[in-house]
Amino acid sequence: MFKTTNTLLKIRGEKMSNHRKRLKASDVFRESKYVFGKKVSFEEVFPEIEDIVVDVEELCWGTNKQNCKRTYTKRNFPGEYIDCSNPLCYNGGFSIGKILRDMVKNRQTELETLELCQGYEGSPKGNKYYKKCLNQFKIKVSIKYKKTAK
Repeated sequence: MFKTTNTLLKIRGEKMSNHRKRLKASDVFRESKYVFGKKVSFEEVFPEIEDIVVDVEELCWGTNKQNCKRTYTKRNFPGEYIDCSNPLCYNGGFSIGKILRDMVKNRQTELETLELCQGYEGSPKGNKYYKKCLNQFKIKVSIKYKKTAK
């Protein structure tokens, strides 16, 4: 039986399968199909936001990684989820989209909060659940809304 290698797939431009890569929250979201909705751009979801700054400090527990800080704006916004950097974590990260939807609904301009990683650490193929990922995210969001016509 012919076994396709990653090199052959790369040459042919096909997606490589790598069982060692653990899918993060944004990967799972991107690959999901929704019956009653579709994925759209930031501007389509939040037309009332003129500018945004999201500062995220990931508190890494149980890994050798240092805490990392990231800043996102409207130009480099990551999407619905911000991923966990724990290399052993599956489906890791948190929903920044949910936080923003709640803020916009209440016309909040500032928010500081702490979110837990939604992922778990498991076996290399993802078949076994070892424990919940312990990483946490300190989040600071600043929103500037567009002026509304009176």
